[in-house]
Amino acid sequence: MGVILSKYKYYNIWKGIMSPEIASLKILISMLIIAALVAVPSRSPYQIEENVDKTVDFTQCTSLPKEFREIQDLDQRKRVLIDTLLPLVLKENEEIKSLRAELLRIKKTSFYLTTKEMRFIEDLAGHYKVKRGDYRTMLDELITRVDVLPASLVLAQAAIESGWGTSRFAIEGNNIFGIRNSRGSGMIPRERGPECSFALSTFDTLQSCIRFHLWNINSHPEYEHLRKIRTRGCSPYNPIELAQGLNTYSEMGYKYVNKVVNTIERCNLQTYDSYELKRDQTGIGLLTASSS
Repeated sequence: MGVILSKYKYYNIWKGIMSPEIASLKILISMLIIAALVAVPSRSPYQIEENVDKTVDFTQCTSLPKEFREIQDLDQRKRVLIDTLLPLVLKENEEIKSLRAELLRIKKTSFYLTTKEMRFIEDLAGHYKVKRGDYRTMLDELITRVDVLPASLVLAQAAIESGWGTSRFAIEGNNIFGIRNSRGSGMIPRERGPECSFALSTFDTLQSCIRFHLWNINSHPEYEHLRKIRTRGCSPYNPIELAQGLNTYSEMGYKYVNKVVNTIERCNLQTYDSYELKRDQTGIGLLTASSS
């Protein structure tokens, strides 16, 4: 008798589930679930939502942790590297913007240069390897050189040159751009031939490496073409266009340019060009020609 009642009980439950009202409800729920899934776009690890806050907290990361290599998931490793380097790149660009703003102020407002303004131009000209001469000529050349690079371009080069942060030079020497030292002091590549004398430079911090890299691009004769491309545009600069001036950065030539461009596009790095440091964290305190 108990068995018969159990079968009858389960029959009623099954009958209820299959009733037209319940069936209609199930169809409605299924449609809502499908609609929700369609409404949510698939995301790569590098996609950033358009409506998110595009200000970045400045986090001073001195070096990549040695455990960085142990991150097995490639997408996670790429995300960690970008999150580590982006604030440092933005910080360096803010420093450059501050200097550039002072140069533009002098050019616009100073018919006669003050002693402080001339000293400011002289000091900056020495730092950026501008040939000494007429102050106005030096000023114009400095305005060409003292300028920012898109974060996407810097991140792409760092990714390529450091193997997304896994190279020995990046982890042990904070050299994320494959910067060579022609004097032979630094880290010796294991595959370096006996006829070569170069070494890979070492840096105290990742910030100092990024600072050197931007200074090198802005001052070295090899990258004059990149700087000329930049003068034809306006900020924010197009990283794909500027990348065309990096053909002398690597022995690969224009294959290297294509590699940089592909990295920017494939990883959607251009999204980061609209990011900024939070205003209270820029920490800009540079001495300008108008400072007392």
